[in-house]
Amino acid sequence: MANVIKLRKGLDINLKGKAAETYATVKEPGFYALVPDDFPGVTPKVVVKEQEYVMAGGPLFIDKYHPEVKFVSPVSGVVTSVERGARRRVLNIVVEAAAEQDYEDFGKKNVASMDAEAVKSALLEAGLFRVLSKQRPYDIIADPTVTPKGIFISAFDTNPLAPDFEFALKGEEANFQTGLDALAKLAKTYLNISVKQNAAALTQAKNVTITAFDGPNPAGNVGVQINHLDPVSKGRKRYGLLIRKP
Repeated sequence: MANVIKLRKGLDINLKGKAAETYATVKEPGFYALVPDDFPGVTPKVVVKEQEYVMAGGPLFIDKYHPEVKFVSPVSGVVTSVERGARRRVLNIVVEAAAEQDYEDFGKKNVASMDAEAVKSALLEAGLFRVLSKQRPYDIIADPTVTPKGIFISAFDTNPLAPDFEFALKGEEANFQTGLDALAKLAKTYLNISVKQNAAALTQAKNVTITAFDGPNPAGNVGVQINHLDPVSKGRKRYGLLIRKP
């Protein structure tokens, strides 16, 4: 059994109903936008022009001070606008989705044969580094030039009406473990679960330190978990991840 940490402080807000354990189909929007303000601490530098065709996974803008950190298009299509505000501040970049989707090919990787630098390079190249990592303190996108003291993954959410991660994990267990294997190459990795979870992909995950949390909201908050496992101190940086499935 994983180490259990009991939290007594907090409060569960009992709202009526719960998240349904079903997948629903939604109508795909015709336009997609990336908004730099959604990424605190990033100074955007646009690398596309209006009316340029981009592939899904192709960069739209990069971080000016860390150009290896890419912000990529979720779809292939034509860049219809690069909207700017005062002092030419980038407000958003809009892509009109093409009828047939084209994807950047980043190749298939064998995590077992990769070292930490190779894993980080693959994440940066595919624009996944900014999706996966939030640096603590400050909750900003992690600095890729700094090796974190630890990586913390919260696999449950105690917010009201939050989706059940065990349901979202079904059918993706092998991919989830591959992700853990990759992160473990970068730094010591902690997988934090709820005492109520019993999926083998969580309770028997490999290459990570598993800790179960028992208590009211905000027990599922990755910052709270870091504070109980390895508190942030001056000069030490951690990556905190809250696992969600789009």
